[in-house]
Amino acid sequence: MRIHNFLRRYRWVSAVALLAVLAVAPSVLFAQIPSQLPSPDQAKELLRTRPDLVAQLRSRIGASGLTAEQIRARLRAAGYPENLLDDYLNGSDTTRNVAPNGSTIDAVQTLGLVGAEEADSFRVVSDSAQRVMDIRRADSLGLDSLVLDSLGVDSLPADSGARAAMVRRLSQRRLTLPRQRAVKPLTVFGLDVFRRSGTQFQPSASGPVDENYRLGAGDVLVLLLSGDVEQSHTLTVTRDGFIAIPQVGQLYVANLTLGQLEDLLYTRLGRVYSGVRRGDNASTHFKVTVSRLRMNQIFVIGEVVRPGSYQVSGAGTALTALYAAGGPADNGSLRRVEIRRGGKLVDSLDVYDYLLRGMNSHDIRLETGDVVFVPVHGPQVKVTGRVVRPAIYEVKPTETLRDLLQAAGGFEATALRRRVQINRILPPDAQVAGGPDRSVVDIASEEFFTGYGPAIPMLGGDSVVVFAVADRRRNFVTVNGDVWVQGPVGFTPGMKVSEAIRLAGGPKPDVYLDQILITRLEADSNRIQLRTAFKDSTGAITDDIPLKEDDQLQVFSRTTFRPQRWVAITGAVRKPGRLAFREGM
Repeated sequence: MRIHNFLRRYRWVSAVALLAVLAVAPSVLFAQIPSQLPSPDQAKELLRTRPDLVAQLRSRIGASGLTAEQIRARLRAAGYPENLLDDYLNGSDTTRNVAPNGSTIDAVQTLGLVGAEEADSFRVVSDSAQRVMDIRRADSLGLDSLVLDSLGVDSLPADSGARAAMVRRLSQRRLTLPRQRAVKPLTVFGLDVFRRSGTQFQPSASGPVDENYRLGAGDVLVLLLSGDVEQSHTLTVTRDGFIAIPQVGQLYVANLTLGQLEDLLYTRLGRVYSGVRRGDNASTHFKVTVSRLRMNQIFVIGEVVRPGSYQVSGAGTALTALYAAGGPADNGSLRRVEIRRGGKLVDSLDVYDYLLRGMNSHDIRLETGDVVFVPVHGPQVKVTGRVVRPAIYEVKPTETLRDLLQAAGGFEATALRRRVQINRILPPDAQVAGGPDRSVVDIASEEFFTGYGPAIPMLGGDSVVVFAVADRRRNFVTVNGDVWVQGPVGFTPGMKVSEAIRLAGGPKPDVYLDQILITRLEADSNRIQLRTAFKDSTGAITDDIPLKEDDQLQVFSRTTFRPQRWVAITGAVRKPGRLAFREGM
């Protein structure tokens, strides 16, 4: 199987030639393969026409002396399909295309017709031919001939029948293919909020609203009187901005807040109902609420997904309008959304304040006729690597690297904080004929350890990269062999062999006392071998050598130095093979 694993790493034009050197019987199979890979049918034909595998299998089965019924019975008892070897039995149709696979060879070995080494040789030939067909199929899909080794089966289309067949075939042959780490493409931060379906930015048409809500035509109010007088009135704000209260008369409420309306009602209701007054001695109380909000006609234009006119609730804000229009387009700004009323700029909304800090102080309520304008985005900067939220961020002229990394959520635990790299396109005034157009700036600062870094100005087109810490682990030694817990052990200056073995759980009862090997990597990259031994099985060391970082200790057991003895069983048994010899067996 080592041959098979080695062959998988190289192009098969060379691998076929290598097969010819490694084994005599398998070499004949691919001796006539041209520089172009054969088709699947051609590969099957090679297996059928060459005597090295198909004919040898038929010869072994015929020489076994077993009848077809006996072979089928033994296959059934071993858990194989009883007709698995029908194409290799005496009297079978030799004109059929027969392509032995791993299951066929396993079955033949289970029946005791071939030995373990010969079965491995057969598997090399069978897997190699099948591999040729897999690569040919990848080529037919427009993929490189090494695609199975470099990208794995995920590179094939998800709905492809070829992909499903290849996955099934590879799982049957117990092959594992390396997978590349999925790289999530960068997106513009904040746009996905507006791409989701839902109603998270749509206020309820029935309120509630706070006391700062300004009334307008179409709002429906409910006035409740209790105490000396028990009454309820439903009041609609007319087009002219009035409400009509029975026995009280008309009140002009347009553009009043609920708080201002309450002050007005104390005056007007008090003229009719003597019990209405401020304070604890009032005998008549009232409460006014908004039961249904009006709809405002607003306009969303500029770089949005669906510009146009929209009906939004009276409690709707600029975010409500943006969401109704599908949000900013890919080239729209999230940092400078303008709200215009009567041709004048009344406010400007920075969506980042809402998304990053939960602040909506500039998300004002809209009125009929308001215009929400989204301009083209400003300078954008990419942030990649070990940050919490890699994305493309829009930056304001006053924002720095510190602000950018804070918007990206800060550093991950695996981030290398010693330096941050900026890949920069030089500004036009810094570009000269024949000179570089790009530069790489490495920022090293102690502020990366205590916060988000220094206040380095950012330019449009910058790409900030936060690297990961090295995968290499430090400050450990490795203890392997006849100890209770094998693996790395934390290293401390002055540590000796006895302490490392003690941290690894100590030696097992069958430990070999006469030798412990210590492998050490020197500064010149050469490895040296040190030796010591146990005094006894308690873990005491004769020469307790001081250790260095990355040392590797090997503790042996007594059974390591004993020859292995086996009993081989072949012939008409269910599971032929080798068994470990025991005294008295």
